[in-house]
Amino acid sequence: MSEPFAERLSRFTPDRSGLDRDALLFAAGRASVRPGRRWKAMASALAASQLLTLVFLWPHTPHQGADAPRSPFAPALPVAVEPPSPAPADSRSWAMSGRLLNELDDLPPPAASDSLVPDDPPLRASSPLAAFLN
Repeated sequence: MSEPFAERLSRFTPDRSGLDRDALLFAAGRASVRPGRRWKAMASALAASQLLTLVFLWPHTPHQGADAPRSPFAPALPVAVEPPSPAPADSRSWAMSGRLLNELDDLPPPAASDSLVPDDPPLRASSPLAAFLN
């Protein structure tokens, strides 16, 4: 470089009034990011699918207007239905349940529990307050 040019540059002092370093870096960061169009498209597609689901699953009631066609047929008369007859007392399932109830008294006594391992103390989610105070 030529000497007069380098000397002029060394005497240069920038004016700080027009530049805000933080705003400049923030604007540069925002400008470097690609616009996020994919998530907007996905959210729009999801909202549209929810609206379509709502339309298809909405309960449709027929319109009861004056222009609805009337049926020329009379409604059918109700048919009398006789109640079912009770099951006979000697049916197989009744006899089997009675036999089972009678056999409950003839069961052997339960096995001795002397050889079993004793239960551990129950697990707790938190220890008692006294453990913290000691």
